[in-house]
Amino acid sequence: MALPKLNQTPSYELTVPSTGETLQYRPFLVKEQKILLMALESRDERQILMAVDNTLSVCVQSNHSIDQLKMFDIEYIFLQMRGKSIGESAGLTLKCADCEADNEIKIPLSSIELSIPEKLNTSLNITEEYVLNLSWPNFKAMKNIESPKEEETQSETIYKNALLCLESLDTAEEKIYFIDEPSEEKEEFMGSLTTSQFNTIIEYAGAMPQLTHDVEFKCSGCTTKNQYNLRGMQDFF
Repeated sequence: MALPKLNQTPSYELTVPSTGETLQYRPFLVKEQKILLMALESRDERQILMAVDNTLSVCVQSNHSIDQLKMFDIEYIFLQMRGKSIGESAGLTLKCADCEADNEIKIPLSSIELSIPEKLNTSLNITEEYVLNLSWPNFKAMKNIESPKEEETQSETIYKNALLCLESLDTAEEKIYFIDEPSEEKEEFMGSLTTSQFNTIIEYAGAMPQLTHDVEFKCSGCTTKNQYNLRGMQDFF
């Protein structure tokens, strides 16, 4: 006799932050959680994103293209799904900055914020002939980038994030989409910008919404007061 399939999972709804659309989803199950945990233990960013992609692909029940959602949409959806799957609070282990003792901290998921800035300039007149259009990267773009190397500097990370925000270039004759262009040409284009223009792109990239939460706790070992700023879905799993 075959074993029965257990636990008919309920459906939930949420509002996609970037579009305001309603998305339906179910909680993830043990088989999906196992894949997520294995990816997190690897500490490889690409593996983690692929595991999240696989989980959302089977758990999102409405007709949404996961790849086209913004990265902060993915973080928000995953957080809501995690709350319905595992519990409405996240238990984290944080080290004391002074004595390095482990401290067990519980964070209510409802306290984690995702704020979207308003009135950001998404078009930049780089010459009289060209207008550069910016957009925060979608999930597909984030999955396709290489995992950061240990020796990668902060400047390299900032530059890579800025490249991801290049959406299109308006010319007198056409609209050129950067996603269709080779990496070498995109980097050459970026190198031709003025410092002021480049800084505008950096500012836009830095304003991309992200899950964030400030944590304060007194170390259970040495009573030192600690402050942490948690960012991104990996910090809350």
